[in-house]
Amino acid sequence: MRLLFTKTKSFFHETRDILRPYWQSAERWQSGAMVTGILALIGGQVYMSVLFNSWWKDFFNAIQALNYADYVHQLMSYAILSLFAFPLQGCQTYLQGLLQLRWRRWLTEDYIGQWLCGKNYYNLQYLSGDLDNPDQRIAEDLHLITDDTIDLIVSLVHTSASLLVFSSILWNSPGTLKIGDITIPGAMLWLAAIYALAGSWINHILGKILAALNRQQQKFEADYRFSLMRVRENAEPISAYYGEQREECGLVGRFAKIMEAQLQIINRKKIMDWFFRAYFLLAELLPYLILAPLFIADTIRLGDMQQTAMAFVRVRMSFWWFMMNYEQLAKWKATTDRLIDFRKAMLQTAALQSSEIIRRQGPFSEGMRIGRLDLWLPDGQPLLRGITFDIPPASRILISGPSGCGKTTLFHALNGMWPFSRGSVTLPAGGRLLFIPQKLFLPIAALRQAVVYPDASGDYCIDSIKQTLVDVGLAYLAGQLDTEQHWQQQLSPGEQQRLAFARALLIKPQWLFLDEATSALDEAAETQLYQLLLDKLPGTAIISIAHRKSLLRFHDQRLELAKWTTVQ
Repeated sequence: MRLLFTKTKSFFHETRDILRPYWQSAERWQSGAMVTGILALIGGQVYMSVLFNSWWKDFFNAIQALNYADYVHQLMSYAILSLFAFPLQGCQTYLQGLLQLRWRRWLTEDYIGQWLCGKNYYNLQYLSGDLDNPDQRIAEDLHLITDDTIDLIVSLVHTSASLLVFSSILWNSPGTLKIGDITIPGAMLWLAAIYALAGSWINHILGKILAALNRQQQKFEADYRFSLMRVRENAEPISAYYGEQREECGLVGRFAKIMEAQLQIINRKKIMDWFFRAYFLLAELLPYLILAPLFIADTIRLGDMQQTAMAFVRVRMSFWWFMMNYEQLAKWKATTDRLIDFRKAMLQTAALQSSEIIRRQGPFSEGMRIGRLDLWLPDGQPLLRGITFDIPPASRILISGPSGCGKTTLFHALNGMWPFSRGSVTLPAGGRLLFIPQKLFLPIAALRQAVVYPDASGDYCIDSIKQTLVDVGLAYLAGQLDTEQHWQQQLSPGEQQRLAFARALLIKPQWLFLDEATSALDEAAETQLYQLLLDKLPGTAIISIAHRKSLLRFHDQRLELAKWTTVQ
């Protein structure tokens, strides 16, 4: 019991940490006004429901009295009540939807900022545990958490207000219950409460596994979507390996997990539905079992019986709120758990940023200085120790070493992408660094934007972009600058590497880091592109990682990592 209390308390605290920031942001006043409007509209709807409840009493009493004039009067009263009542729900739906949309936008911007800040999206791969599909948590879970949280809270407030009002009506209703000579006041109220709470408790016992099942299904659905996306993005290598059968088996296997999880949910909901239907049918009859004998005995009027029966239904449904929303609560719990895990992961990756590398700025003329830099693997195994060297302006340095010795990892550390490091890095003030990784990234955008990523294409002259494409051997792309495509799939690895050189020539960094930037090109193309860098960017320091000895002639220094490596 203590463990359950601790887990529940921890869950609510962590949920509060997810939901509270928006209501402490600059938007809290506008959103608070919307909440006030929603509460006022709920109050109006509850008040109108009380008026309608009284109307049913008068309407049926008019019928029982065979009073045609009163009957017509009640019909006119109904029309007037409806005229005032029908706009309330529509206005509430509008404000509620607008609030959900604003909250989702704010949370999405906040989570995207956290995800991209400090390279958290990149460092997630170094965490232990299984944080699956962060894209789903941002795109779908934030949508669900805002919609479901507001829906559930509004529903609960509406239900609570109705319970308070209609409980008063039931307490004063004519239905009585005697145990021996003792008359129990408010018998209809007690009956509605006991009946509804007992049903809710039984429903909870039957459906408590739904939260775990829904969370499991969400994970399987996300894994399946990711696998489909991977097939689309890697169509060429899969086709080259004739891997269709293997991919089909994998996709079918992942979908089978979805089917199994969904079947478990369906079976559980079937049992709950059987119970709910039987319970509901009995509940419809229950108030009349008590009130009809009083009406037959001419103790109460038809309108009184009808008013009490309807109030009984409203109170019973209010007490059934948990039961009626059990499935939505289970999905909300699963969604919240996923966001809690995501938030914890963000905090852990933020902690990874506190590496022991001391970064400082120095004079531009002194260039970059790396002092006693130690690198190790995520499991703590040392990789490189005591790396010390300078990168003066306009220098040309070729970094070499055996595969797996840590060449790319060294670039990652200099670029702030490797948290498992220690030492000092002095960066030149006012100098721009550009890292061209082994795998080039090209956004799904117009070609002019893809070429100069991450800069804005509007900062570059169109003629300059066209000429640069011609210079790097991509003249046929010069006429497609406004074409928006998935360029990473359209261009071959060699074409992508030529585009990377075009990017460097246009951005003109003062320090350019090239990691196997010509591995997909022949030596003639490699020679052409490196010579182009030397001619067009004479003041740029070029630091290359390469295995080909042919690149030595384009560099004036060779840095061999073997003396610093701990890998034998």
